[in-house]
Amino acid sequence: MEDKEFLKRLGEEIAKIRKKQKLTQLDLASMADMEKPTITRLERGRTNPTSITLLKISRALGVPVSKLFAFQNKPAKNK
Repeated sequence: MEDKEFLKRLGEEIAKIRKKQKLTQLDLASMADMEKPTITRLERGRTNPTSITLLKISRALGVPVSKLFAFQNKPAKNK
């Protein structure tokens, strides 16, 4: 998997978990002590998050960090 594809799928996984919990990007940003534009960039795969950023997001979502990488166990979507 290429770097860009990895970041895109990571962002999609974060968005999926967030939406499943009926949270907005603003809700998640507030809960994770981050700015909304940062969440937007992450979910679009346009930035490479640090391990601390992923930890903050996982804590805010109440899931283990490994859950953010669940996409690695699934085949890529054809778009």
